[in-house]
Amino acid sequence: MNINRENLDKLLALNDFQLKMMISRLAAQSGIDPKDLNIDPSSVESIRRVLSSATDADLERIAAQYAENQNKSKRR
Repeated sequence: MNINRENLDKLLALNDFQLKMMISRLAAQSGIDPKDLNIDPSSVESIRRVLSSATDADLERIAAQYAENQNKSKRR
């Protein structure tokens, strides 16, 4: 997944169920058990609020962390 402003806006346009599923999928791809996240409706709203306030620098940091986790997963 390419993490940039355009894709973030697409994520934020998803309904709550779709956003929760996407977060779960991204977590699983990063080696995190989605069950450990315990995402409920208030969590989705909080996540949506945080994502909508992310700066370009935040997105760059998130993209770097995601890429690092992807590389670690491939090495296992």
